[in-house]
Amino acid sequence: MIYIKNIEIEDSKDCIYLDSRSLNLWSQNQWENELINKHVHKLGIYSDELILGLCVFLIVVNEAELRYLSVDPSFRRKGLGSKLMNKFLEVCQKENITKVFLEVSTKNKEAISFYNSFGFETCNIRKKYYKDGSDAVLKMKELLKK
Repeated sequence: MIYIKNIEIEDSKDCIYLDSRSLNLWSQNQWENELINKHVHKLGIYSDELILGLCVFLIVVNEAELRYLSVDPSFRRKGLGSKLMNKFLEVCQKENITKVFLEVSTKNKEAISFYNSFGFETCNIRKKYYKDGSDAVLKMKELLKK
């Protein structure tokens, strides 16, 4: 059975495991800092006890920043990323968020296409932002108020 749950500090090993298999973005210390931050929301998508994907976002007043979204490479193209994104946007609507922001590498064409399919638009470019010299695309989505 596939389900989405809120991630807590006790789930840090799941987060580190998934990240090491997908983006390999954050260290153990960075994950623990995200997980203890009360302003950061964390969602995991699971099958039984196996973590399949993660969504981490920060809410500040009426805006949200999507900080991490990834699905285990073995489970991609099965709609799990869309389930996480829809849940994230649902939470944002409930919290009366008006704008959602994210950043993605210009090299990550698959992610850019995914975000575009949810109505995110490019609002800026950070030149040579990443260690590998690639640019960061800043994307935004405006949400309708309830």
